Amino acid sequence: MMKTSTSLHATAPLALPTIERLVFPIVAFAVAALLMFWPDLISPTLQIYGLAVLVIFLGLPHGALDPWVAESVGLSQTTLQSVLFNVVYLFIAALVVLTWVWLPVTSLLVFLVISAWHFSGDWERDSNRLLRLGVGALLILMPIAFHTENVAFIFTQLSGEGGGTLAHQLAIPAWATIVAMVLLIDVAIIKQKWCSALEYAGLLVLAYAASPLIYFALYFCLLHSPRHLAGLLRGAKPQERPRLFRMAVVYTLLTLILITTLYFLWSDLPTDSLILRLVFIGLAAVTVPHMILIAVAHVRLKH
Repeated sequence: MMKTSTSLHATAPLALPTIERLVFPIVAFAVAALLMFWPDLISPTLQIYGLAVLVIFLGLPHGALDPWVAESVGLSQTTLQSVLFNVVYLFIAALVVLTWVWLPVTSLLVFLVISAWHFSGDWERDSNRLLRLGVGALLILMPIAFHTENVAFIFTQLSGEGGGTLAHQLAIPAWATIVAMVLLIDVAIIKQKWCSALEYAGLLVLAYAASPLIYFALYFCLLHSPRHLAGLLRGAKPQERPRLFRMAVVYTLLTLILITTLYFLWSDLPTDSLILRLVFIGLAAVTVPHMILIAVAHVRLKH
């Protein structure tokens, strides 16, 4: 079993160099400025296809290393344990999809809540639990507040008419999300957490100026996934990294194959709606076991 000091990096975002943490805010401000002048620069269809491509190449790989996380914290040390881990992981993923089919609106709401909690972990090293949970919640609520009808359309594609209704129910006043995020930015500045302040500001500006799909794609693929992946790679021993790269490729391809099988559930849908379901419900299916694994790993490392 690996040393706990190494394994810990597998379950928490590593303290990244400042230059790496500037990538998301710089891109966020640049894209927001561009869209303020040319709001129709990227068509809705291109946004959907672009989201799918970015998630495949930049988003999925960070969860594809979950087998190594399980191994590093002692959950998958033997062949039998590895088989059991993969079976349980797939079972949870399948259960998420089946639950979404049976209870689409409830599943969407639960997914939003646990996503807010999970995404808040991106700032685990910079702020206390209450503040980062606030960021996680605002991360989800801002695009709903700024682009309610757009989000309602997306939620309708994912969970039927009830999904659209849910979007309107979650649409708190836009000014309230702005005030809340500005307060969090101020707190980060007071604590001299300059990178966090820039990231919060980037999220706020991007949520306002960009469509929800562009906003999510840039956050998920340029901040959340790279931060987790960097933690894994830097936490591993140098001789282990080639194996991790191979594992990321293999499990990303396997994940794509599994998500593609969902096509048969919704093959009668229009292409845009089908891609939205494959991306978001597919992400939900692999994200839920991923979050459970990270939570279990945290508990094991504390004891």
